[in-house]
Amino acid sequence: MAQTAPGTRSDWVEGRLRLAILQGELEPGQRLHANDLAQRWDVSATPLREAFQRLASDGLVAMSPQRGARVASPSIDEAVELYELRILLEPRCLRQSLEASDDEHRREISEAFEVFRTASTIDEGTDAHSQFHTTLLNRCPSTWLLRFTTQLSDASRLFQLASVSDRTARRHPRSEHRALRDAAIRGEIDRCVDLQRAHLQRTLDLIGASPRAPRSTLRT
Repeated sequence: MAQTAPGTRSDWVEGRLRLAILQGELEPGQRLHANDLAQRWDVSATPLREAFQRLASDGLVAMSPQRGARVASPSIDEAVELYELRILLEPRCLRQSLEASDDEHRREISEAFEVFRTASTIDEGTDAHSQFHTTLLNRCPSTWLLRFTTQLSDASRLFQLASVSDRTARRHPRSEHRALRDAAIRGEIDRCVDLQRAHLQRTLDLIGASPRAPRSTLRT
């Protein structure tokens, strides 16, 4: 996936690190060494350390005095909390996005679904799945609501990466997404919102049905 270079080097480093985490290049629980990443990406270590701090506030990096910086690795309890919050916020964000939708937005939704539908690998499918849902929401006029839902979605992707062998990571049937696409492009806002809420609830139900070790961290 190509990334457009932001305006500053610090922004580029943060974006590159975010992409590496969300695409699984850096795995959940992996130690983050600023000097090693600086050499790999041909940047200085200072903006990387700053990026660690910023992504920690988004829940993508875990910081501790003893263990340093690591890619966050959500526990099952944390994943349940993430999806409970998504169920509260995403339907509202989706409604506002669809109320502001137009022909161009509907075209983008259709194209994002096609990319998801034709994905041939787990990595491609995970990225395309995320992009489809991002496209559904991206016309929401509330900057804060869109920011919060994006952060929650990104943190949810970490759970999927950490549990890639688990059924929760593999359950994204195309029929659910096709129904979302159809409702969105037809302007059936209430139906699309209900479908999205049910889509998230099914994932939450699967997570909640998993064995619950007290605050244990999921590992690949």
